[in-house]
Amino acid sequence: MVQITTYEITGQQGDNINDRLCISNYGARLVSWHTQVDDEIRNIVLGYSNLEDYFTDESYLGAIVGPYANRIGNSRCKIDGKEINLAANEGHNLLHSGANAFANQFWQCRDHTKHSVTLTCTLADGFNGFPGDINIEVTYEISSKSELTISIKVNSEQLTIAGPTAHPYFNLNKEQSTTEHNLQIFSEHYTPVNNKGIPTGEITPVNNTQYDFRSAREVSSKNNTQQLDHNFLLSLIDTTKELTSFPHASIESSDKKLTLHASSNYPAVQVYTGLHLTAPFKPNQGICLEPQFCPDSPNQANFPFHFTSPQQPLATVICYKLSK
Repeated sequence: MVQITTYEITGQQGDNINDRLCISNYGARLVSWHTQVDDEIRNIVLGYSNLEDYFTDESYLGAIVGPYANRIGNSRCKIDGKEINLAANEGHNLLHSGANAFANQFWQCRDHTKHSVTLTCTLADGFNGFPGDINIEVTYEISSKSELTISIKVNSEQLTIAGPTAHPYFNLNKEQSTTEHNLQIFSEHYTPVNNKGIPTGEITPVNNTQYDFRSAREVSSKNNTQQLDHNFLLSLIDTTKELTSFPHASIESSDKKLTLHASSNYPAVQVYTGLHLTAPFKPNQGICLEPQFCPDSPNQANFPFHFTSPQQPLATVICYKLSK
C-alpha cells in the first residue's frame, strides 16, 4: 500500500536557509512553507498537523487540482463537436474535475533535489468522463530569493480538457489565527456567475463594482462584504501558448512585513478568501490565488482557452514570490 509522505525543498542564500517547503505525494500538495521574517519563522500556508487528515480534506488544501480546475456547468461540454458527460460532484456541476481527481491521487516522484521536486500522475482514458489518458508532471522549485515556481505540463493522446492549478491557502501573518490581509488584483475584468458559481458568459469591468481590487483593500473574517470566490480576467486571449508569467495578484500581511506576489501565464485567476474552511481551521483563515483558465471555459466561446491535444499539450507556470 502506498504511504503518504513529504518531500522537503529549501531555498538557501549563502549559509542561511530562507525557505523550507514540504510537498506531499498525495495530491502533489504544498503542505507547509516556512520562511524567515526578521528573526522569526512563519509558516505561510494552511496545513494539517497529521498527514492522514488530507485523506478526508474537502477544501483541496495545498493540492494540484484538475485535470480542469474550477467548475464546468452541468458537467458537460462539447469536444470536437461531440458532447462529453463528466461525473458531477457539486449538484449538477463539476468542481475541480470531480471525485478522486488529481487532488486525491498518489503521485510518483520523478526527481528530488535540495531545491526542487518533480511529481507525476496519470488518469486513465474515461476517468470521470475525461477523454484520453491524461498525464501530468509538476515541478516545485524554490529559489534563493523566496520565489516558488510551479511548472505544470499536461499531455494526452486524445483531444481533452485540461487546466490544472495550485490550491494553497495562504496566511502571511505571524499568527495564523489572524485573518486580515491586504489584497490587490491586477485585473480590469471579472466573470459574473449564477448562484451555483457558473459563469453567465459575461466579461464585466471591475470599475465601480465591489470587485475592484486594482488598489489594495483589506479582506478579513470581520469584513463580510468582501468575501471572494470569483474569477478575474487578466487577458482576453489565451496566454498559455507562451511560458511568460505576468502579475495576477498580491497579498500583504497585517503587519506589512511580508507580501506574496502571484504571477502566471494563465489568462485568469480565481481568488478565494476561504469562507467555507472548516475545523481545525476557521472561515477566511486563508486566501487562495489560483491562476487558471476561466471556469466553464469549454462552454464559453468568448473566454480564452484551448483544448489539450497531442499536437498542443498544455504547459503552464505559476510563481509565488515573497518580498520582505
